[in-house]
Amino acid sequence: MNTEQFENIGDNCEFGFVQRVHGNESGGLLRWVRSSPEALIQALRNRFEGLYAFENLSPSWDNMVSDSRYGLFFHTEMFSKDLKWVESEEKRREIYKSEKEKIDYLVEKFFRRLADPSVIVVFKQNEAIAPEQAEDLAQAVALYGPARLLIMRETQDKTLMGHVRQEGSYLAGYLDYLAPYSQSDQFSPLWESVLGEALAAPRVTP
Repeated sequence: MNTEQFENIGDNCEFGFVQRVHGNESGGLLRWVRSSPEALIQALRNRFEGLYAFENLSPSWDNMVSDSRYGLFFHTEMFSKDLKWVESEEKRREIYKSEKEKIDYLVEKFFRRLADPSVIVVFKQNEAIAPEQAEDLAQAVALYGPARLLIMRETQDKTLMGHVRQEGSYLAGYLDYLAPYSQSDQFSPLWESVLGEALAAPRVTP
């Protein structure tokens, strides 16, 4: 399956691994980022203004930083150990300059993607997202164009597994399970069925 029409927005890298298995290694702003609905809604409403400012970054994991502006978590080469920086500030600023240039490029690419009616942005979180919050996220995505939102949900209903249905202004895709956060590359094979149905789903006019 060609996953080029899909854009991962979180809540972690599970869908990024789905894309990798299908040969898609294209860079994306949020492909490998840890996020939350609240963080995404705020960031989208503000067009990611102030994203990845040096003064807002703090160690999160050994190879990740937390951006306090929106509460997003990024992979980085500004390494830390036990929540303390490994390198000097001077060295970190050198690394940061390159990373910030990449982030800025990916922000612009992200908004170009949202303006493409063929693109579907994908969000999942292992704790079920409330319908009202999913709707708020869909409306935040819609601020920038016709790209559609696909919310992934876990279900025990066998009639829903592997299928997609329209819920409000977003699509909902149903899986038998979502990968554990510690093993996000161990994803359900039903992803492929859901993505196929999402691509075929008719667009609903508001």
